[in-house]
Amino acid sequence: MFLGEYEHNIDAKGRMAVPAKFRAQLDKGAVISKGMGACLSVYTMSRWEEKSNELIAGMSSDDLRDFERRIYPSASEIELDAQGRMVIPPRLRAYAKLATEVTVAGVRDHFEIWNRATWQEYQEKLDAEGSSIPF
Repeated sequence: MFLGEYEHNIDAKGRMAVPAKFRAQLDKGAVISKGMGACLSVYTMSRWEEKSNELIAGMSSDDLRDFERRIYPSASEIELDAQGRMVIPPRLRAYAKLATEVTVAGVRDHFEIWNRATWQEYQEKLDAEGSSIPF
């Protein structure tokens, strides 16, 4: 399970250190893709396959075609280097408007990478809405 919020930086080569607590879960590879909203999503390879099968199960052919054309071309397999860093492809960095400062957020079965300012604005919006949290 991916939990927590971490502040990281992306270097000039597009590399970002993955939070140490997440690294062991990515030892068999992972997939990075466009996320819901203005972020990127990173799934373990096995969870990517499961999630993909779950999502396509109930879709009509038109919805499925659009979904596949949005998600799969933008997705990339990733591996961590010896320092625990991943390279975020340029087209995905542009999509999520990632420059240097990012927030990595654990979201149960995956983690998301956000532009730090966008993440902070999103969290403020959630706080202002006062959504009830059952914990």
